Amino acid sequence: MFTYETSLTGKADIQKIWKMYSDVNNWSKWDKSVKSVQLLGAFCTGTRGVMEMADGMALPIELIECIEKKSFTTKSQLGPVTVTFGHLLQEDEKGVTITHTVTIEGGEENQMKGMGKGITADIPNCLQRLLST
Repeated sequence: MFTYETSLTGKADIQKIWKMYSDVNNWSKWDKSVKSVQLLGAFCTGTRGVMEMADGMALPIELIECIEKKSFTTKSQLGPVTVTFGHLLQEDEKGVTITHTVTIEGGEENQMKGMGKGITADIPNCLQRLLST
């Protein structure tokens, strides 16, 4: 299993960040690894769709959890491998903290580690772009 978690705090408007999250047509603005996302329904728990990556790979995604202005989690099933991607927003007196997590399960250890390094490489930049909206 591969796991990753990172957070960044900054002065930002949580409503604007949530709008960036829930507007899947513009995910490529804050996540440069994504070319496009198409959901077959609303941005809510249970909705499925396809995420096309910048490298051309198309991944099935499902929103397995979605709490407005707080968090959402996607899951992609790639054969025996499951990739779960969490997005959490927390607000306090210091500002907004964004936490992104990635878990990869079901593959060979080196395969999962390699996938994980590729998937997580730009996450710190994604968080920076989200906080600067």
